[in-house]
Amino acid sequence: MKKIAVCLLVLFVVASGWVLYANDYQYVIEPLRLTAGGNALAGTLVLPKNVHGKPGVIVFVHGDGPANASRDEGYYGIWETMAEQGYAVLSFDKPGIGGSSGNWLHQTMDDRAKETADIIDWARKDGRFNPQCVGLWGASQAGWVMPDVARRRPDIAFTLVMSPAINWLTQGRYNTRAEMEAAGDDEQRIQEREAQERHVLSLLKQPDGYTQYLREYGEAATLSADRWQFIRANMASDARVGLRNYKTPVHLMVGGRDINVDANETERVYRQVVPADLLTVTRIEQADHAMVKPLFVRYPSLINIIGLFAPRSIQFNAYQQDVAAFLAAHPCTTR
Repeated sequence: MKKIAVCLLVLFVVASGWVLYANDYQYVIEPLRLTAGGNALAGTLVLPKNVHGKPGVIVFVHGDGPANASRDEGYYGIWETMAEQGYAVLSFDKPGIGGSSGNWLHQTMDDRAKETADIIDWARKDGRFNPQCVGLWGASQAGWVMPDVARRRPDIAFTLVMSPAINWLTQGRYNTRAEMEAAGDDEQRIQEREAQERHVLSLLKQPDGYTQYLREYGEAATLSADRWQFIRANMASDARVGLRNYKTPVHLMVGGRDINVDANETERVYRQVVPADLLTVTRIEQADHAMVKPLFVRYPSLINIIGLFAPRSIQFNAYQQDVAAFLAAHPCTTR
């Protein structure tokens, strides 16, 4: 029994050591607070371990949902990629999440753009960063935010955009059908769901539609009052016009297995609207909305298990390599 106990202790020590090693990212982080968009935001400043002079800084713009600064540690890998290229990162808890005041569900895409512009202004005045090298990274819903940021701050250094949608309503329809097809639902069931969503949309267009929604759906109602108002305030969002605002490089990254956003439509519209001399595009055919490998899409619970011992294995290496290559080629690079 003593030998077994010793073996188990050794295994525990080895496993613990490996977890610490695997989660030792090549950057340093500092907590940060600032005021942006009328809210006191809590966030994280990521700094490269070795950098000469003032680094460029990349402001993160979240997608949908109650995101904290690290997206529950989901950003750690891409932060490391950016730090290795000599860049700092600024990322914040959304309003009402973590240590930030406010309520993100009370924001419009315009509000989020104002918030991001305030963060850019702060970064340029802070003194630790190259004020001529403030770029953006954003995913999904950020695709409606960042073009407006480009209108407000046309001299941003660059924009990295991952899996953005074009139109709010068509994205929702695409997502419903794609998710149901992936789950194996038949066409009749899909059409029934689509009809239900068209009805909810008709209620969303009515000033007092939420009352009717609750009356009709009762306990089956899944939308809170805040979420209802958030959708009402933003459902007219369309990126087409805003994409014309870009005056600096835009790098689009899409996944061929994205069931949240129609990657084909996104790529087509970006190529049609963003000037060709500013746009570069990378498509990773096997990747999903978050550039996650198919194994983890199919078995999401594995993310927490494998992520503990091999956190860099969750997303495609090609994604990090692509971001690294873009940043290495950019004149802001200080590495």
